[in-house]
Amino acid sequence: MTIIKRLEARGFKSFANKTELVFGETFNCVVGPNGSGKSNVMDCISFVLGKGSAKGMRAEKSASLIYHGGKKG
Repeated sequence: MTIIKRLEARGFKSFANKTELVFGETFNCVVGPNGSGKSNVMDCISFVLGKGSAKGMRAEKSASLIYHGGKKG
């Protein structure tokens, strides 16, 4: 069984700066308002574990997985 203890993301989708999530030992839940990056957390985990296609992670191409400055450029 795979156990994820923490996730560190930098430059992946909406995570421009270093973002670290520490997971507990039993039950974990990702909550937040629309557009806050909840799905991007799951996409990040899928990417690291070997999800094959960018479309499976809601991106047109692999380059879309890299943070490019957002709305402010």
